[in-house]
Amino acid sequence: MSQRLGDRYELQEQIGGGGMAVVYRAIDTLLNRQVAVKMLRSQFAGDEEFVTRFRREAQSAASLSHPNIVNLYDVGVTPNLDYYIVMEYVDGPTLKDVIRERAPLSVKETLDIARQICDALEHAHDHHIIHRDIKPHNILLTKSGHVKVTDFGIARAATSTTITHHQSQSVLGSVHYFSPEQARGAATDVKSDIYSLGVVMYEMLTGQLPFSGDSPVSVALKHLREKFVEPRQINKSIPQSVENIVLRCLVKSPEARYPNMKAVKDDLRDALLHPNVPKFTVPDDVSDETIAVPVVGGRISDAIPEAEKAKKAKKVNPTPRKRRWLGVLGWTGVAVAAVIIGALAAYYIVMRLVQVPDIAIPDVRNKTVADAVQALENAGVKKSQIQEQQETNAKPKGIVYDQDPEGPTHIKEGRVITLYVSNGPQQMQMPDLSGIPFDQAKQELISMGLSGSNISEQQVQSSTVAVGNVVASTPSAGSAITTNTQVTLQVSQGDMVTVPSVIGMTESDAKQALIAAGLQVGPTSYVSGNGVDGTVLDTTPSKPGAKVPAGTTINLYVIRNNGESGGGASTSNNTTGSGGAPDNTETKSVNVHVRTTPGQSIHVQIYKTDATGTRVPVVDQTIHATQTFSVTLYLAPNTSGEIFVYQNGQLTNDQKISY
Repeated sequence: MSQRLGDRYELQEQIGGGGMAVVYRAIDTLLNRQVAVKMLRSQFAGDEEFVTRFRREAQSAASLSHPNIVNLYDVGVTPNLDYYIVMEYVDGPTLKDVIRERAPLSVKETLDIARQICDALEHAHDHHIIHRDIKPHNILLTKSGHVKVTDFGIARAATSTTITHHQSQSVLGSVHYFSPEQARGAATDVKSDIYSLGVVMYEMLTGQLPFSGDSPVSVALKHLREKFVEPRQINKSIPQSVENIVLRCLVKSPEARYPNMKAVKDDLRDALLHPNVPKFTVPDDVSDETIAVPVVGGRISDAIPEAEKAKKAKKVNPTPRKRRWLGVLGWTGVAVAAVIIGALAAYYIVMRLVQVPDIAIPDVRNKTVADAVQALENAGVKKSQIQEQQETNAKPKGIVYDQDPEGPTHIKEGRVITLYVSNGPQQMQMPDLSGIPFDQAKQELISMGLSGSNISEQQVQSSTVAVGNVVASTPSAGSAITTNTQVTLQVSQGDMVTVPSVIGMTESDAKQALIAAGLQVGPTSYVSGNGVDGTVLDTTPSKPGAKVPAGTTINLYVIRNNGESGGGASTSNNTTGSGGAPDNTETKSVNVHVRTTPGQSIHVQIYKTDATGTRVPVVDQTIHATQTFSVTLYLAPNTSGEIFVYQNGQLTNDQKISY
């Protein structure tokens, strides 16, 4: 694109657009900086109403200067009547893009974004500017998460003259986000922006809109007379204090909403400090009843609520009897005339601005681009009205994952439809996770965007990697992966060795054989038995031929028939001290539950590390039913112990026990 505006702004590429204007990224050749240029669509250049609205955006934005509002740099018009506004370029997504990608957002992130929107709107309101079209599409986020509010295209100065003489345009806005007073064509003030902010917060917290429907008319009617599903019914993690803010913003009666943006900000700052508060309810002295709006011929028409008629009737002062009938007739005539004029005016406004559109478009999400375009063309949409926006998404490449406006719905002829097309999941490099604990490795992958359900564990033998740490991964480190990739982490269960056959050996030979096999030698117990004195009768907890982790402690039972055993067993290397526990240790008992299924047998091996030694065997037996084992640990001050449970040779539990 080589078009240059004002002999200064060189257009680079289209980066956005709506029904009224198109936004381009451009270079300010005078200052050598990137800018955003918003151009009124050519078909509206001859429409005075659209040109007026476009100029009003420039005037509104020019009067504001705030870190959370997009800066306006310049305005102009070309000889071909191309109207344009030059603004600050924000290199980041819209809030709508973020919601589409990963809603619901966390409560903390939602509150942070909402506070910044409040700051921007408070500044605008202080300058008597009402935005009147707050929605996620008009909220930009920088790469650092800084909020920038944009698009003051239908903003209007909040003056009595404006409210009196320009109500005919007050229903303008995005139907899913505008307030009940906008829906019925009434005057708007700061309370309307507060309502729209409540809808935006609702969508951030739940990923849903409070009201949706098949057409703008049906959505507008829901804003007027229906209740929405409360946020905590959709997302249980929302604190009551946060839901209260949304509920108060979305009260249908403006007088029951927050009085101003400062009050909203105060509650946003306090929400996480005091999360458990009573639920917000509309005050008894404020009516928040749904507003009855009759439907005539499938379109909205206005009517004066009965309550307002009653109030007007009460204002008529009693007159003397001889003048009462004349007064009644006079006031009746005025009331009837007011009702007729008001109804006609409201009917004209709504017919003109919120009429039933004439093109029905389908929902084309989850279709290929070609199929989506074909479906829209079959519905009567011109190909020139269809825009594509390529973005990274979990959907396969070439699939439409969202559309604006969402279908099925009705649109006006000529309106632009944006298709959000997936470029496929984001390509990343598999990190090297070897040598770190499994839980830490899994969390690192989750922080990269992978789902925990896509990460599995596989136990492997390793003589070089500590038990419980990652040995390798599939895919291997350095491979290309996406957020959808299935990852398997191989986790060390230690190097498995075979307990040598030492039965019948002398005690010293048996100890040497165990050490040579990579095992540790535990205490020796001397027992009476049949055999040669000084030879090994048995080993515990593992028998000769068993597969155990390298470094496992094996205890020996040695025959002694010369009476020194005292009719029982005596143990060498006794470190238990008085009461059976080593000196200066604390005793802790831990229950280990091993479950089996009917008809299944499990070989259970349990080892402990405590003040008595490293990987001391505790249990080595085969069970045929669910069983609980009690393991006693002796812990010295400021130390910890550990219990290892193996089932059929596989490490199933590695539990650390603190002092």
